[in-house]
Amino acid sequence: MAASRELLLTLASILVGLAAGALVLAAGGADPLKGIYVLLTSFTYYPEILLVGASITMLTGLAFAIPLRVGFFNIGGEGQLYAGAIVSLMVSLVAPYTPFPGLLAGFTAGAILGFIAGFLRVRLGVNEVLSTIMLNWAIYWTSTYLVIDVLADPIYPHLTRQVPEAARIPWIPSSLLGPLSEVLPGGVPIIPFISIAVALAAWAAMYLTVPGLRYRFVGANEYAALSRGVNVDYVKLASMTVAGGLSGLAGALLILGYSYRVDTGLSGLAGYGFEGIGAALIGRNHPLGIIAASVFLGELAAGSERIQVEANVPAELAEVVSGAIIFVLAALSGLKYVAPRLLGVKSEG
Repeated sequence: MAASRELLLTLASILVGLAAGALVLAAGGADPLKGIYVLLTSFTYYPEILLVGASITMLTGLAFAIPLRVGFFNIGGEGQLYAGAIVSLMVSLVAPYTPFPGLLAGFTAGAILGFIAGFLRVRLGVNEVLSTIMLNWAIYWTSTYLVIDVLADPIYPHLTRQVPEAARIPWIPSSLLGPLSEVLPGGVPIIPFISIAVALAAWAAMYLTVPGLRYRFVGANEYAALSRGVNVDYVKLASMTVAGGLSGLAGALLILGYSYRVDTGLSGLAGYGFEGIGAALIGRNHPLGIIAASVFLGELAAGSERIQVEANVPAELAEVVSGAIIFVLAALSGLKYVAPRLLGVKSEG
């Protein structure tokens, strides 16, 4: 019964979100039905946008969902992603032989930021929302400095130096894709498979291991968990540390597996951390749900590019349409956590 209610709420949220997007299109003078159709059928036109966007959002979604189950709001996914991206780029320039050092460095950079926010909350009582927002800005300006003054390409100063080829995450060549080679002539990035593997590992760790049982016990009732000998502070601190690491890994994957460099405005990195919050809420704070939600958001990102041409919609309006859909979806999904009695469902964490 609870699962059916969850599914119905998700479907209702999607329909309401699409209706909101249609209203925005109509208000902008565009054909709402055509616009929504284009939004939902753009994979074959911009497959890389969907695959890459879904890959990164999947990890930043997990980075929000994991601490949320134990009552922490990790708003620092954006800064953690920046840190992972910049540090992985720097490490790849120093050790340009394989992507593994860069990936490990990116995860570690994000994990350190998550640990700092978690430690401040657990030991000093500093609200993690405040600390993670402040850390976001600290990392943003630090990253900007590094991009402009340390990592700038001497030929293209508005960009950083590129990740050396040997340190990049390889792609699956189109020659191995068979019929899909026409849709994906440039090949398929491997990072979606890495992100899905991480999400599945997170699911297995949560639901099939003893530490995962302790983690869910703390989320359900930390006082009962404490009375049974569970180190609640350790579980909370670990959840924030792992969450930060996942966002840092997302930044590393983006740099090492797709963009290979950063621009001075960090525009290629911006937004993924916050979009992960929407993916977590839409996916009901569950790793498998976050996979599906991230793919849906990736499709919206691809559709917002195509809708500009197919429906004659300005770029700004296309972004508003996607934003309206994501906002409504996340808001309705988030009711589960802020108004469980109203919805008749049990709150998690």
